[in-house]
Amino acid sequence: MINTPEQFVQVQKNTLDLFQAMALKSLEGFEKLAELNMQAFKTSIEENAENMKSLMAAKDIKVMGDWSLNAAHPAADKVGAYAKHVYDITSETGSEIAKLVEKQLADGSKQINASIEAMAKNAPAGSEGIVTLVKSAMTAANSAYDQVNKATKQAVEVAEANIAAAAKSTRPAARKAA
Repeated sequence: MINTPEQFVQVQKNTLDLFQAMALKSLEGFEKLAELNMQAFKTSIEENAENMKSLMAAKDIKVMGDWSLNAAHPAADKVGAYAKHVYDITSETGSEIAKLVEKQLADGSKQINASIEAMAKNAPAGSEGIVTLVKSAMTAANSAYDQVNKATKQAVEVAEANIAAAAKSTRPAARKAA
């Protein structure tokens, strides 16, 4: 319960700190993605230059045909690896931001519960039913939040497992195509 201007200022400071931490985590994620993209671009330029040199050095059409068939396999693996790196970076950033928000929500929940307890102590006689109703509503809200949070985490785990399975299955398909 906010009783003084100092408490209000502290709540605002905590919220500002949360937003700052979230912005910094987001920026770290963007930096990692930019670094990954720059490395992928640099590698792509170098590999394309090497491929063009080997293609230009080809003496007959069979060597050129073999080169084009063999080029498809590494490209598919690289696209899959790039996608996995992007997913890892975004997943890590999202998880770190979620931890920050969960901590803030837990702190807010403690503060609300303390306010309800203070209200219950100062409530006039005969208002026990209302206090009980407010407490049970808070308990139900916290329970619903916990269930949604668990379901979200399970969905993320399933998605990660599906991505890993898809990455494994694309490699044999790319090799068969090559």
